[in-house]
Amino acid sequence: MHQLNGKTRTVFVQIKEYVVGTLFVCIRSYALIMSITFVELVIGLTLIGVDNALIIAFVIAVFDILPVLGTGGIMIPWTVITALQGNYPLALGLLLVYLVVTVVRNIIEPKIVGSQIGLHPVITLASMFVGLQLFGVVGLFGFPIVLSLLCHLNDTGTIHLFKPVDETL
Repeated sequence: MHQLNGKTRTVFVQIKEYVVGTLFVCIRSYALIMSITFVELVIGLTLIGVDNALIIAFVIAVFDILPVLGTGGIMIPWTVITALQGNYPLALGLLLVYLVVTVVRNIIEPKIVGSQIGLHPVITLASMFVGLQLFGVVGLFGFPIVLSLLCHLNDTGTIHLFKPVDETL
């Protein structure tokens, strides 16, 4: 960093501060999503009569942090095993809880993450999808952050990628 001239150094410091701040915001966003998932699971598992619903919901919510596996990594095998054991009402209940949790997460994740990092939910969802396709799990989280950084640098005038929005429209 010391070999860089003043303006370049300032840009790099600005990028570092923005990325660190955005990472913190993303962690906070996913903690909120995990909390919402936990509450949904506690309610759902309690309603279908699962013993130790609080502990099981906590384990599943923590497991939900893993992007590829998520809640399905536990809920789907549990549902299948329960159905194979002949307990169809519980299997159906588990499947319904899983579907509700998955639908809610797919709705709230782009909204929460997007609002926290300053991107529209549709742009956030698209960038998460493109990032996942191009770079795997790292891209799922990294691509929206990079896009947010580019928007921030453009908005502050550091780089000029996008035309300014005409506010009179």
